[in-house]
Amino acid sequence: MCRITAAISNRPASGRDLLYGNPKSLLAQAGAVKGRFQDDGWGIGFYRGPVPAVVKSPGPARLEKPAFEAAADTAVSRVTVAHLRDASNPAGLPKARLISRNCTQPFSADGLVFAHNGTLFIKDEIRALLGKYASKVKGANDSEVLFWQVVKMLDAYGSPEAALAMALDEIRTVWTSCRDKYPGRRAPYRGLNIFLASADSLTVLCHYQLKNEGGKDALLTPGWEFGRVAWRREKDRVVFSSEPADAGPGWKKMNDPEIARAEARGGKILLSFKALPVP
Repeated sequence: MCRITAAISNRPASGRDLLYGNPKSLLAQAGAVKGRFQDDGWGIGFYRGPVPAVVKSPGPARLEKPAFEAAADTAVSRVTVAHLRDASNPAGLPKARLISRNCTQPFSADGLVFAHNGTLFIKDEIRALLGKYASKVKGANDSEVLFWQVVKMLDAYGSPEAALAMALDEIRTVWTSCRDKYPGRRAPYRGLNIFLASADSLTVLCHYQLKNEGGKDALLTPGWEFGRVAWRREKDRVVFSSEPADAGPGWKKMNDPEIARAEARGGKILLSFKALPVP
């Protein structure tokens, strides 16, 4: 499954130390464990003023280190979201359709940058409810459908926290009517770890079916549950990551399911957490 690291700072800053500057960085995770390589694309999203910019490739980050590092060096921003993809394929698509630039994260539109770790099994059912947003889906990635579902909810409800909560609620509601189409599935998703950014905010949903991973550990942090989002408040920034992004102290675990909201305002970063109902 994918890896994500994101940071929000009081002022434009480099996240190089998290992306490739240490032995547990995002780039280090790309080829850390044989059989669990993150080889299906990489991307780094950041902001030039209020405008998002995304540098991405459908190739393996571990084999494209110079390009990844150059993109990380460029990403001097108050908010940065970086993603490594280990593609799931619940629909059994040909790899040529599954691995492409259109399927590579982060996704960006309407001033937003979005990344997802997990699998949405009921992609087609959720896409059927997107209305005018369905035509904006360009690839075959379930995460892109999830992105436009979140945009739909954001337009309807106004706040990122409400958008993520309502997207989760819609997925659970749809599941009650279509679960018979998916024999053997116990849930409509395996992982809804979502990172949603604007030019001055970062909203994170931690929700992963940990029990379905059989107690698997994170890639570079023994004893850290796979799928448990890590976070740390620092002097001038707040960091969220699929697992601790360095070996330093202070990493905490988000609860499951829970939404975190970090907003840069008045030279400070306001941080809050909201627990969601357990399914």
